[in-house]
Amino acid sequence: MQASALIEQRFGLAANTQFRTDLDAILNFLADGDLERYVRMLQHSPETDPAWQKLVHTLTIGETYFLRDRGHFHVLKNLVLPEIIRQRRAQGDLHLTIWSAGCATGEEAYSIAFVLHELLPDLPRWTITLMGTDINDYALRLAQYGVYRDWSFRHTDDTLQRRYFEQHADGWQIKPDIQRMVRFQHTNLLTGAPLSEADVIFCRNVLIYFENSRIAPTEDMLFKTLNRGGWFFLGQAEAVRTQRERWMTHLISGAVVYQKPGESASSSLSYQLQKQLLPNTAPLPDVSEDATTNYTDAVQAVQSERFDDAERFLAEVLALHPNHAQAHALLANIFANRRALPEAQAHLETALRIDPLLADAHYLRAMLLLEAGKRAEAQEALKAALYCQRDHLLASFMLGSIYAQAGDKERARRVWEEARRAITPLQPDSHVSDLSDLTAAGLNALISKQVEKWQV
Repeated sequence: MQASALIEQRFGLAANTQFRTDLDAILNFLADGDLERYVRMLQHSPETDPAWQKLVHTLTIGETYFLRDRGHFHVLKNLVLPEIIRQRRAQGDLHLTIWSAGCATGEEAYSIAFVLHELLPDLPRWTITLMGTDINDYALRLAQYGVYRDWSFRHTDDTLQRRYFEQHADGWQIKPDIQRMVRFQHTNLLTGAPLSEADVIFCRNVLIYFENSRIAPTEDMLFKTLNRGGWFFLGQAEAVRTQRERWMTHLISGAVVYQKPGESASSSLSYQLQKQLLPNTAPLPDVSEDATTNYTDAVQAVQSERFDDAERFLAEVLALHPNHAQAHALLANIFANRRALPEAQAHLETALRIDPLLADAHYLRAMLLLEAGKRAEAQEALKAALYCQRDHLLASFMLGSIYAQAGDKERARRVWEEARRAITPLQPDSHVSDLSDLTAAGLNALISKQVEKWQV
């Protein structure tokens, strides 16, 4: 059995697509020159064996920090947990069960503990099961140790450190009362859940690295583990892939969250792009304004129709650059093509909040409006795209088409002529947008067909 197939079988990781050319180098290094012997050893060893754990640690080093993705924690603190807490108080049943799956070094699980600590003034009366799980034993040991360096606080203020941490020779030690709230455990998602039920599950930036055939059974396991009315948080670069109709999908404060239907579910929010229920949080400052290699890789993946790879690259971009507007726009495009419209809308709104002059985002908004039958609003969105970027070729093409369909052939002609002038200096095989695999030659041919069709 090839090493990549073995990794997939044991952990579900799409090793070949995730690591591509790096995988051979990683395996050869760990095999110490004898890959065949190394693979045989892995085949006959449990996943807790040091050899497996060294490989897992190499492959799954996660990018995480406290309160990562403020939108999710805003929803958790202001909507999800208050409603569950209200119901439990009314029932006289003071218990909560929350699972942080793929918790890495523990920042996510402890961030949930911070929220609980703030929401429950009578915390000692409650029975809290807050579990963090991962396949990486080394990461779990760091989580249990509970000492973090400044990098884990890069999107928090000093107040959090003063409130929940004490200075330590190696950084910041989480205070014992918070540390005791979380239980960490080795768990492989392919073998099932570590608990029988949960009110809330966080599984962020985990399934995005799974091989496609492993995603459906894992999502099914997570769905079954949730209590009726329970809530499910995926990473911001992810969307539910399978049986979307069984989930209630909410767009709240620019964040997408999923809910299992049930008596306690918030049905008034489901399956709709509702007005924001909670105020938008201010955008977080980026770690750096430099363009990332991963974004370029994501664009190339989109243009070669490798959309799963593009999602992985964009997840890595947003881990370091939460305010990368172009990454949000590109994700919106991917999700819209998958018919994951709430997720597309969330990323589109985020992109425009970060950069109101991002032409690609206005163009995507126009496409969603056109699909919803809102032609007049779509026309205005295309004009906005061209205001932001006069030579936005996709916006010009679509705006000309709208004019032609409305019978305004003269305006259509002018828009298409401007687009052709902008295409002229481009190489025929150059792509006209990050959002599409369409080349300059391909778009020029499409414009010619439109001109012929409408006799402009």
